[in-house]
Amino acid sequence: MEPFEKLKDRLDDALEQIESSLDTKIQNRENIDSLETLITANSDLKRQIDVLKDELENSTKNENEQTDFQSLNVQLVNLRAEREEEKKELQSLYDQLSAALAGSGEVV
Repeated sequence: MEPFEKLKDRLDDALEQIESSLDTKIQNRENIDSLETLITANSDLKRQIDVLKDELENSTKNENEQTDFQSLNVQLVNLRAEREEEKKELQSLYDQLSAALAGSGEVV
């Protein structure tokens, strides 16, 4: 019976080693799956960061364009005001010239 006991013990040991090996492989596979999931999540986050960077850059460009537009609008308003002043000055000169010409026509 002793040889059977030794054989049984050896088979039990072998089964324990196989079971331990399978547990390790399962655990390794779970770790690999978790790692792959983390890598995928990391890649997704990197893409989101890139999209957010692009949005921020576009937002900054839009703000700069808006500031430039406002600056140009202020310049346009100032130019219009200057033009109105020039028109008033020219009208005044024209009126003075008309008055001078009318006065000289009455003297003749």
